[in-house]
Amino acid sequence: MGRFLEKAVIACRSHRFQSVVAVHFIIWTGLLFLFTPRVHAQLLADGIAAVVNDKVITYVQINQAVADTEKLLRQNFQGEELFQRLKEAKLNVLNALIERELIIQDFKTQGGFIPETYTNERINDIIRTQYGGDRVAFIKTIYERGVTMQKFRDEIQDNAIVSYMRSKNITQTVLVSPYQIEQYYQQNLRLFQQDEQIKVATIVLRKALFPSQKTGPDGKQITYDPQLEIANEILYKLDTGADFGELAKSYSEASNKDDGGELGWVTQNGKTAIRPDLWDPISKLEPGQHTDVITTSDGFYYIVEVEDTKKATMTPLEDVRAQIEQTVINEQSQLRQQNWLDSLRAKAFIKMFL
Repeated sequence: MGRFLEKAVIACRSHRFQSVVAVHFIIWTGLLFLFTPRVHAQLLADGIAAVVNDKVITYVQINQAVADTEKLLRQNFQGEELFQRLKEAKLNVLNALIERELIIQDFKTQGGFIPETYTNERINDIIRTQYGGDRVAFIKTIYERGVTMQKFRDEIQDNAIVSYMRSKNITQTVLVSPYQIEQYYQQNLRLFQQDEQIKVATIVLRKALFPSQKTGPDGKQITYDPQLEIANEILYKLDTGADFGELAKSYSEASNKDDGGELGWVTQNGKTAIRPDLWDPISKLEPGQHTDVITTSDGFYYIVEVEDTKKATMTPLEDVRAQIEQTVINEQSQLRQQNWLDSLRAKAFIKMFL
């Protein structure tokens, strides 16, 4: 792209640009009267998804771009939900194609061009790196894809134009002051807070599906859960010095039993959050202590041991200054891109039929 930036020539001709816009306005103002329901139906039949000034975007282009996404959607959805998700995906692709076309037209309206030498060099690079220097294999492959050499050259040029114009209008001269970094830090303190963490191990038993009966001290039959009795027996062993990890391996029904019930570091919120009905009991314990038997609403008995703790801390600004700077640059670049694309849309004729 470095050579391209050196060779690409942008000759801004404002009077020419104004003339082009005027001609487009006159032509498409007249055509608007022709877009009756009957004509609209014919456009759909002809496979036209949108018109951008004097350029047509077809359903074939959209379907090609959305093909991989459509396969994934069809594997995971069906019926009305599949229809809506496909419609959304195609609309997103159409908007992307419209923006791409606006960028290319803006480049050409300003008098820009891509040197043939750049296109030839790019094709030679592709043949050398992807086809081992075999030009015949390269031509055969693109023809099998239904792409002519001229269309392939056009794609290379269009990609170069879009890359250049985005760089020219978005990524250059985005500067972030120390004040902006400090302001972002103060306004987003929650992002830089390290929550309190507790390292825990668990023993988990599932409640019995059906209660059992046994004779009580008074000789009467009582209902009980044998799993709860096992949990209380485990608790007694822990209170009398038994090793938590060995008991977990012997009794726990959770997937982490072979690891001695190790669950690792957990937090109250976020991706590593432990279930809420366990956080309150463990947050009151010191390392080496364990909870009583905790009965959960979804039918489990838990015993949790606290192995270690880390208090909540704030990451210092200096440790995240570079990260914040890049975040602000990205945000400003996105805003600049949106403003630029909005300006292109505002001065173009766009008609969508999707």
